[in-house]
Amino acid sequence: MQKIAQPKSQKTIVIVTSIHPDFDARIWKHSNGLAEAGWKVNLIAPWKADGVEIPKNIRLHSFRRVKGRISRIYKIPFRVGRILIPVAKNCDIIHFHDIDLLPWMVLMSFWKKVVYDIHEDYPEEMRIREWIPNFLREPLALFLTLIQWLCCKFIKNIVLVNTALEKEFTDTSLRKIVIPNYATVKLTKSVKDNYLLRKPVVVFIGSQHLNNGSELVLEIAKEVKNIRPEVRFITSDRFANLKLKQDYLEIIQKYDLTNLNIISNVKPHQLMDILNEATIAITPNLRVKQQINGQHNKIYEYMAAALPIIASDLPHQSAVITGADCGILAQPEDPSTFVNAIVRLVDDNTHAYQLGKNAQHSFFDNYSWESQMIRLLKFYNDILTSEH
Repeated sequence: MQKIAQPKSQKTIVIVTSIHPDFDARIWKHSNGLAEAGWKVNLIAPWKADGVEIPKNIRLHSFRRVKGRISRIYKIPFRVGRILIPVAKNCDIIHFHDIDLLPWMVLMSFWKKVVYDIHEDYPEEMRIREWIPNFLREPLALFLTLIQWLCCKFIKNIVLVNTALEKEFTDTSLRKIVIPNYATVKLTKSVKDNYLLRKPVVVFIGSQHLNNGSELVLEIAKEVKNIRPEVRFITSDRFANLKLKQDYLEIIQKYDLTNLNIISNVKPHQLMDILNEATIAITPNLRVKQQINGQHNKIYEYMAAALPIIASDLPHQSAVITGADCGILAQPEDPSTFVNAIVRLVDDNTHAYQLGKNAQHSFFDNYSWESQMIRLLKFYNDILTSEH
């Protein structure tokens, strides 16, 4: 693995998030990677540091989280701004991760070098979010497209999570780079080499919302319970909203899914403890535009954990699974294709073990976050040496 070069003189960056959950994997990897490269990192986030060791080059500036969507509009600028403005005085770059900060970061870009990290296709998100009335979805998506386009012309520096987003940002005046949401090699240090001794457990650690396959997981668990009652399921408590969680719990009760456990939202340093319990990982994203164009980081975490993967046959996931020979593709329209794949891997755990090993080998060779940090540091250098 290529080593991250140390800067000739210490640089300072301010990383800002206003919405992401405590120790979000991408932002925490971003912060740690820069700290390891010798940068001084000021991390402004609504996070609680309970039980998490903060490296010496990272200073966490925490603020009280804003939960209401409407109140975010007027509360977040104040809560972030009163920390950001004094901290930014001595920084080289401000790198922010949330679209709600966009208008305010345009103002900051007249003072400092600013980078906008675009995690997903936000206009497309507006078209599918359940909490947005149908008649507002398209107007909001078009409005958001316009706002992003205008704001990015001032900010100029953008980081995209996948290549599918590039078509939304074709302005040649933009300085842009694609940094996929790969997992860190640090995860592999705590992988337990006891796969063949584990009881059969299927794990899903993704965010819980309909297009991510939340209800599909429950349908799969229901069918598996009937034919392989010894197989357990673990899913995450990462629900998009309270109503979705209530609906989820009602389905569990209705089908008496005693084979399924919901675990609390897991911090990055605890992730491998959960994956070490599993023998199969699933990523059951539905066949909708937002998911088809997505690049989901959980698949790389599964690979790091040496788990065989059963994934929806969407373009990116198909390329990873087929290229690494590390799992089985299934059709999200047909739960039985996931069920059949689970049964196949449970019945032949030696084959499952080999697929998991293939996954981990491919992760080291092709999908580590550390390889992307080298590219990101060069991107920063280009920004700092440019006139705009």
